[in-house]
Amino acid sequence: MKKIISAIFAILLVMALAGCGKPSGENQTTLPASAAELWAKANEVSGFGNMTPVPVGDLSDIYGIDQQQVEDFIWYMSENPSLNADETAIFKLTNESYANEVKAKFEARIARQLTVAQGYSPTEASKLENAKVAVEGCWVYYCVGDNSDAMMKVIKNTNK
Repeated sequence: MKKIISAIFAILLVMALAGCGKPSGENQTTLPASAAELWAKANEVSGFGNMTPVPVGDLSDIYGIDQQQVEDFIWYMSENPSLNADETAIFKLTNESYANEVKAKFEARIARQLTVAQGYSPTEASKLENAKVAVEGCWVYYCVGDNSDAMMKVIKNTNK
């Protein structure tokens, strides 16, 4: 009799535990994409021509971004930034506080470039006026170009 009760109890326990599982695909969290994956998706809608990557050494030397605070990044700009303001940067930083500092650096960059572009190219000035900079957690997204709204939407939707 004890064996039968033990067997029934074991079967009930297995059924109870099986009921605790989630159906496949339900409530599964996905890891954020890498900066390169986000760039690849954004570039599909960017309309950009030839772009050149910003070297990692330029982060601190030219742009004042602390490399020790950068977990992942990708930054592309026009091959001739003097004539074309197209630019996209995607950063994953070590903490949200520094992400806000980097956002401020990009906003200052936009203001400086806009001052210069207003003197020589209304088209490029318009791109800069419509530039997008956003922070989501430790991520910073920066888009300058004709399709910056669409690019920002793709980046945010991909990195959920």
